Amino acid sequence: MLDYHHTWLNLFDEFQATQDKLEAGNFLKLSRVSSPTYYVEAFLDESLEWTEYAYTERELQALKNDAIDCGFTFTVQEVSND
Repeated sequence: MLDYHHTWLNLFDEFQATQDKLEAGNFLKLSRVSSPTYYVEAFLDESLEWTEYAYTERELQALKNDAIDCGFTFTVQEVSND
């Protein structure tokens, strides 16, 4: 089973290397999909309790709900994926 996993990882690495070699105008080159990443910090009485990244709106909402349910205040920053 582990060999299967390593085979797929090697195949993916080869795919990425091939994509990096293609010129931007090449119709075979896949465009990167940009999606926002959020960095969430939760505080209790101004003391940092936890930090977490959210990669989707659903994950972000779940983290916000968790912070509110625990009585924390929180900050959310959008992080660049570049």
